[in-house]
Amino acid sequence: MVTNKQKRLSKATIYQANNVSIVAIAEANGIALVHQSNGYWRGVEHDSLVINDKKNLFRWNSRDVGGGALDFVQRYIGISSFRDAVAYLNHADLAPVTEPTRESRQPFKYHFKNSPDFQQAANYLTTVRKLDPQIVELLHRKGFIQQDEHGNAIFVWSKKDKIVGATVQGTRIDHEHLGKRGTFKQIAKNSKENFGFNLSLGKPERLLMFESPIDALSYWSLHRGLNHVTLMSMDGLKPNTVKQGLIYFCEKTGRVPLEIAFGVDNDAGGHVFYDQMRAEHALTSVPYTSLIPADQAIPHKCLAPVVIAAKQAAIPTVALMAYLKVSVNLQPGHGMSNGYHYQNALTKGSFSDLPEIASQLKPYLQANGIDWQAYFKQHAPDLASADRNNLVARIEGVARQYHNGDFQVVRDVPKDWNDRLQIHDRFKRKVLTMEQQIGASQHEIKPKQHDQALER
Repeated sequence: MVTNKQKRLSKATIYQANNVSIVAIAEANGIALVHQSNGYWRGVEHDSLVINDKKNLFRWNSRDVGGGALDFVQRYIGISSFRDAVAYLNHADLAPVTEPTRESRQPFKYHFKNSPDFQQAANYLTTVRKLDPQIVELLHRKGFIQQDEHGNAIFVWSKKDKIVGATVQGTRIDHEHLGKRGTFKQIAKNSKENFGFNLSLGKPERLLMFESPIDALSYWSLHRGLNHVTLMSMDGLKPNTVKQGLIYFCEKTGRVPLEIAFGVDNDAGGHVFYDQMRAEHALTSVPYTSLIPADQAIPHKCLAPVVIAAKQAAIPTVALMAYLKVSVNLQPGHGMSNGYHYQNALTKGSFSDLPEIASQLKPYLQANGIDWQAYFKQHAPDLASADRNNLVARIEGVARQYHNGDFQVVRDVPKDWNDRLQIHDRFKRKVLTMEQQIGASQHEIKPKQHDQALER
């Protein structure tokens, strides 16, 4: 008897899997990419990752590996089993290399079979991801979140009361077959291009952009009094979704938002994206502001290396810390973390590179601080003047923030708004007494408080 496990995969099945766009795979897994030229993309967090979208090949130079879509899923995403990688790609609704043109794009059809039982999705969202149960219940009741027949959570994209797409979030954690992410995630086939999951509270005055629906709802869970805003997910880092989100906001409200705030991840990709968005839209009438979680946090492990290096070079500690923050987000070795194309020894290095950098800064120390313009003209002569000006302004702004005491030293810095929510939940549970926990579990906020505010 031949079991399913023993059945050989057909050539057609393997070909179909390997024909999935590597760029689409990366975007679906939250891997930030920078589009360069002639069909080439480069990773933000790992800048040695290069993707050729014309040939649908990748090369991860620092690991000396490369290949096609299946190799990418196995080597980079972490789904090590070849069979599991094939199954993932053939069931992920990701775009093939020969993606249909805009003219041939089919209208979105909501093909999911909604389950009458919402329990599995609700448990995952509230117990695992710690979203506010009453927010989740409300959004399910209003049709914003559903559970399909497989137990996946479906975040429904709505535009003018019409369903135009969906984000599918798996609820079963399986690191063995799904890599480091642990859960299945995808954008439903034929979802509206450059759009995303969105909802409005009250009469929107501000537009808040997030990398995922769960990040958006985590922010709301932490800010229960939130009102008069539109929350929107990009499902990644997508400038065109920001543009379409702005257009939709204006169409819906009849006015431009007071600001567009970016609640992107506190990592290399998030900072590069936010910096680039600000730089590209510096002259627009709508301010672009940061909602990056814990952006004022300084990891405890940074203190000693920065203080020692600054003291040895006799330069201000806040100047060196600000330089470290803007260049690599206080994380040496994790890639470029600014949108101004500035890289240095810290991009691929470690804290051991700080003394040399501090000594390089010493000659540029003036009575009012470091002359950053002169420093970068000498040590980064290839930087465009606009990038240099933005880089200097950013470092000086962070240095002022640190000088004014606007920072917190923490052991672990949350990466995204869901991390921030998880930390908040652990702290809340730690300080509550057993009696308070029992009381809190019985406390309910009237759904009408949310019903009156929530709109599509």
